[in-house]
Formats: sequence, structure tokens, C-alpha cells
Amino acid sequence: MNIYYINPTNNIRRPIAELTEIMAKMGHTVAIMYPVSKNCPTENWVANRVILQGSIKAIPIPAWYFAPLRYSFPNPVALWKATRNAFQKNDKIHIWEYYYPLSIVPLLYAWLHRKERKTILTTDGFVGYSYQPKQPWWLVPAFRLYTRFLGRFLFTIPKTITTYGKAMVPFARQAGVPMKKLRVIPTGIHLERFQKVDRKKVNLLRKEFRIKDEKVILFVGMLTERKGVGKVIKVSQELLREGFKIKTLIVGDAHGKNIFKEKVRPEFRQQVLFTGGRKDIPELMHLADVLLLPSEGEGLPGVVMEAMASGLPVVATNEGCTPDLIENGKEGLLVNINNPKGYSSAIKRILAQEGLARRVSTGGKEKIKKFYWSVISKRYLKLYEQR
Repeated sequence: MNIYYINPTNNIRRPIAELTEIMAKMGHTVAIMYPVSKNCPTENWVANRVILQGSIKAIPIPAWYFAPLRYSFPNPVALWKATRNAFQKNDKIHIWEYYYPLSIVPLLYAWLHRKERKTILTTDGFVGYSYQPKQPWWLVPAFRLYTRFLGRFLFTIPKTITTYGKAMVPFARQAGVPMKKLRVIPTGIHLERFQKVDRKKVNLLRKEFRIKDEKVILFVGMLTERKGVGKVIKVSQELLREGFKIKTLIVGDAHGKNIFKEKVRPEFRQQVLFTGGRKDIPELMHLADVLLLPSEGEGLPGVVMEAMASGLPVVATNEGCTPDLIENGKEGLLVNINNPKGYSSAIKRILAQEGLARRVSTGGKEKIKKFYWSVISKRYLKLYEQR
């Protein structure tokens, strides 16, 4: 089978990279289209390296990158040619998201050329519905207008629309997704990558960050307000002021100036550390005592899945599809998005109560087995085989 994936952003999404890799190893012919721009560096993004290895055919589309919104505008001529070629030579076209140019054009092509049965659309959330950012102020009304006047039409085109979790279904209905097209298929994870780590590398990290008897709070993700980096800093400084012996490692790239460094008070700059993008996430998971993800908008957060696979206790926002992964108190602790003080309280509980930390660690490792790629990939393959 010839399968063509369309990744809408310069940074290849982890689920797409891993799914393309799995399908290629199964013997299918796999290609992936994505925008590229010099203004959006991706050298520290592991998934971008994955697709450049092995038998996956990479189709880069020259694009102009708009950093404030992390949005790429592809060259229209190159995009149209690549889209036409994709539909002519492939059995299935799997598109991610419905609001990027790299996604919209293939959907419109499918509609114009009656290729709906070849087309699958996946979205991890619905901006303006499941995720309502506060800044910039106009983003939510703009997305709602977009969804009402174009998104709902685009939803009628593909044969199947998938989303990552049951928690997203009510928002899909609000956004106007035809329920008869909707399927819930989560992303997967390679458990062994996070369960079999070299302890020597973990000890080297301990030396690198000068960790002695401190507890380690870990954040992994893009350095944006949506991901809650500001909250991570605030919680860390509150704990430090209260006398907790901690170090916080903030792992990720800012894709421009890192405005969050200025929020760390001078006296805490040896305890709240920005590491930049890292390739050794599994080892960092085993170094840390708790993962903190106080984000305002998620699909099915991969970093939470990675922490669960590693046995790392998780404190995260109760939103998006995170509840599909974690039941509060069983596989981690969830905090209501309108309860900003809840994050520090939850972190304190994990750090102070060994029994609780052990219980959610065990629960997370057991729950994440349901998301092993060997299980999830079969569901995607069944989707591709449907006519």
C-alpha cells in the first residue's frame, strides 16, 4: 500500500514520524510532506531526523515561517504540484489538522477531484472549543469564525476523521464534525525507549546539572504560554521560597527569543534551569521525580505518555485528552485549569508522599500499555485498508 502523510508544521509531529516509521517497516511505501523554512530551525527536533532515515520519502515544501503564531505559509505552486502528485500515486492520503495551508489545499484538492475515499483527516483538538487561548485576544473568535465558515465544510470532505481521545468528542460535535465520520484512535508510544535506559547516562545528567540531594521537577515541551512554562517557573519559585530542595529542568526550544528566562528571579537561576532542546528525554525522565505539564491546550500529550512509560509521576492540567491517559489519583494528579494554586499543591503531595508517588508511577506504567504502538498501529492499518 502507498500511504502519504501530510504534516502541517515545520516540526514533524512525533505520532506522524513514528507511524510513518512503523508503516515503512511493515513494507508499505510511505511518504511525508511538510513545510521547511530557514527561519524555523528543526535540528534539535528528534522526529525530523526520524523521517530522513530508512525508507521514508520526505517531501519538503518551501515555506515562509511566521514565528509569533508558529505558522508556515508554503509556496503555493510547490504545494499544489506535490498535492496533485500525492493523490495520483498513493492509495491513502492522511492529513493532520484542518487549519494550516498545508492541510487545507489537499482537502480542497480531494473535494475538487472526487478523491474523498482516499482521504483521512486527523486533529488533536479544536481551537476555540477544546482550547481557548487568552492571548492574542482575537484568536478564539477568529478560529470560531474560521471553523463555522470553512472548517465545517472541510470536515465533510474526508471519508474518515480521527481524534486522539474520547474527551475530544464533545468538542468535535460543537465544532461541527459529522459524527458518522468520527473515530477515536489515539497515538502510540514505544514503551521500550523509555523503560530501558542506561543508568550511567542518567548519572552523567545528574553531574551535568549538579544535582545532589535535590528533588527534580521536569518540564518538556515548546516554550510557550500555551504549554504553561510561566506556571512552571511560578510553581518552582514558590516551592524554593518555602524551603523545598528542588531543581527544575525546563527542556525545549523557544524558536526565537526565550522570554521566560526573564521571569526567573536572580536568586533562583541555579535552581530553575533552561536546557534547550535535548535528545536524551528518556534519561531525563528517569532522572526526575515528577513531570509538570500545566498546559492550557493539549491533544493527547506525548510527554505525559513518555513519563507514564518511564514510571515518572505526572502533575498535569485536567484538559484536552489528558483525562484519557490519567484518572486523577490513579495514574497521576490532574489540576483544574482554573485552579492555579493546585499545581504547587499537587507537586508537594508527590514530593512528600512516597506512597502516592509509587502508586501513580505503577498505575501509569500499567495504563500506558494500552497505548503501545504494536497495539495502536493495527488500528491505523485497519483504517487504511478500508475502501
